[in-house]
Amino acid sequence: MNYKLVLIDLDDTLFDYPKTEKTAFRNTFEELGFFMESELGNAKKEEIYEKIKDRYKDVNLQLWKDLEKGAVDKDRLKVVRFEKIIEEFDLKYNPYEMSELYLKKLGEGIFPFEATEKLCEYLHSKYKVGIVTNGIKEVQHSRIENSTIAKCIDKIIISDEVGVNKPDKRIFEYAMNYFEIMDKSEVIMIGDSLGADIKGGQNAGIDTCWVNLRNNVNDTGIIPKYEVRKLEELFEIL
Repeated sequence: MNYKLVLIDLDDTLFDYPKTEKTAFRNTFEELGFFMESELGNAKKEEIYEKIKDRYKDVNLQLWKDLEKGAVDKDRLKVVRFEKIIEEFDLKYNPYEMSELYLKKLGEGIFPFEATEKLCEYLHSKYKVGIVTNGIKEVQHSRIENSTIAKCIDKIIISDEVGVNKPDKRIFEYAMNYFEIMDKSEVIMIGDSLGADIKGGQNAGIDTCWVNLRNNVNDTGIIPKYEVRKLEELFEIL
């Protein structure tokens, strides 16, 4: 295909977000002194921490789904996820301070997949490359700009800064306008989320490629033009 612009998602496409999240969450609780509280033994603290972590994952996942549907805004999402676990587990923390600390720790979490740097170098040698992410701006800028792929990215397009989230077609149109590419056949969107990346690309009328690294079953009815199960397979398509 005669593409000129490759738009690509960041988390779970180029970077290992579960690892970023797991590390940042642990570091947040360590800095807050959770594991130093004297009333509980170490084993009990770890048991409670695992329950908190599991509950947070469920709450956070639902909130991000709500964000894609426009049911919650990002500023509220950043805090309410901590409000919920603070209330449920009777924690003595301030949700706003906890959120701020967690975002700082997330911004330090740079865990690219093994093939990410090579892929980005390859893409940048042939195309204009834009990251399109629904992530939080201060987190995503920090992670990308301090990573080895920064030199390969021509533009970081973050929903926070554009004012709309994937799958809204306007974030993709913003990207195309920035790169001055009006022919939709010259653009492809690559990402792991069928609901945000693939549906969003389809909403904008551009080709899509689903990065299915975890071999998930697609029962959504959202059909990408391409599907890869390893990043290395993108070399064959592009």
